[in-house]
Amino acid sequence: MYKIKSLPVLLRNPKILVIGGGNVAGQKISVLLQNNVDFVAIAEHFREELQNLEFKRLTKSFEKKDAEGFDIIIDATGNPEVNRQLKELKKERFFLLNTVDVPQECDFYFSSLLLYNNLKIAISSDGASPTLTQVVRDRIKNYLPAKLEELAEKKLNERSSGIVDVESTRSETERLFGKVFIVGCGVGGVEFLTVKAYHILKEGIDAAVYDNLVSDEILSILPGRVEKIYAGKSKGSHSMTQEEINTLLVKLASEGKRVGRLKNGDPYIFGRGSEEALHLINNKIDVEIIPGISSATAAPLLAGIPPTSRNFSSSVSIVTGHLKGGEFDYSWIDLLKRKNHTTVVLMGVTYADKISELARKQKVDDFTPAAVISNAGRRDQKVEIGALSDLEELAARAVQPSLIVFGDVVNLSRILPRYTVNEFINQQV
Repeated sequence: MYKIKSLPVLLRNPKILVIGGGNVAGQKISVLLQNNVDFVAIAEHFREELQNLEFKRLTKSFEKKDAEGFDIIIDATGNPEVNRQLKELKKERFFLLNTVDVPQECDFYFSSLLLYNNLKIAISSDGASPTLTQVVRDRIKNYLPAKLEELAEKKLNERSSGIVDVESTRSETERLFGKVFIVGCGVGGVEFLTVKAYHILKEGIDAAVYDNLVSDEILSILPGRVEKIYAGKSKGSHSMTQEEINTLLVKLASEGKRVGRLKNGDPYIFGRGSEEALHLINNKIDVEIIPGISSATAAPLLAGIPPTSRNFSSSVSIVTGHLKGGEFDYSWIDLLKRKNHTTVVLMGVTYADKISELARKQKVDDFTPAAVISNAGRRDQKVEIGALSDLEELAARAVQPSLIVFGDVVNLSRILPRYTVNEFINQQV
């Protein structure tokens, strides 16, 4: 097999002649116009789309004398007579010839281009397959940051002003490529990830900063090249403060890394996702939020408890058991007295005694149905059913992560189906 030897170069102010006015010529003309290159085109007829573009053209048949003064000639006619004349001309003087779709007769090839102002990225297959280069180009384009053009123009202006700071430019460019995905990892295993979250974890990140409740099953799908950093918090034990996590995310993204910030459930449901996103935005870091299945709605469902059901509950509240700094939040206790209402309490199991005490003080019915759901969506899911009067006993048998559900809908758990591990689905995932 003949292997072509080529060297990608950039030519300044080339004198170019395009012969042809059809679809193929139009593709080459479009590339030249995009690159702001002066050229002349000759054809007996130019297709309608080309007639509306501004470039120098001659509407006539090609003759050898038309090639005088041009360093580069592109033959996009497919006409054997034109090809013959150009071959004769090459014997008389030197010029670079591109006979479109005839790679063995080409002195040079067009690359598939990505243009970001004065920054140009070219992909070539040495004429072997334009389709291959176009697919690769489009893949690369999806990865490159949107503000690359802006940075390229800035650096051109700096150089024009005599400013060349290599380290600053390197830092700015790396930072531009950095991005943080705040990913909701759902309630249990891989089967509860959204499709987008799955693809981000499998293909889209260089580092993963993960919380305490993100399951080992989800961590196992991360490629081996991904740097894994534990940043978990549990009651009374923080591997990192929130400020340290914020700083770490900025640092990793500033190094040009694509970072997955992995959170159990949904990042915006008592997950501090918004705090982290705001910090990243304030530090000019690109951030994207990937929704997750929240335990607030999924855990009751997996335990056979519908948060709303027309005959039992027409509204639902999602509350937290503690506030910033670990203080117990009791502002929602009065909700337990509402009829036809469901209250889902996240991070409240460890405060079961206080919830019971305050509920009784506010004269909440002791027989209000209550459920404590642990490890929702996991192999060791556990559901404890009882009433407000039993809450401390139910909580004592729970393991983390867990939540509490109050309301008449809890009684449906004795009838409606609960989550069971589907080995077939797990194997397919």
